[in-house]
Amino acid sequence: MFVIYHITKYKYFISLSVFSVWMLFFDGNSALFMYKQYNELKNLKTQEEFLSEEIREMQKQKAELFSDNDKLERYARENYFFKKDDEDVFLIESSD
Repeated sequence: MFVIYHITKYKYFISLSVFSVWMLFFDGNSALFMYKQYNELKNLKTQEEFLSEEIREMQKQKAELFSDNDKLERYARENYFFKKDDEDVFLIESSD
């Protein structure tokens, strides 16, 4: 009888407490889930800024590279081992 009296007396407080615990830890959109989502969003925004900067840098390099045929030829020779018909290319690998 004593327990029932306290339950009925504090029913709103108990209901609010149970509801709060449920919403903070067990619900599909719990506070823990929202915190994880917030951190993931923050990491993705940081990654987006980094990749945007990389894209701008590569576009700048591309514009510089295609602005002059001598630069384009040098890049092709150094990175893709292009050669003229009367040339030989020797690759020397270091044993580091």
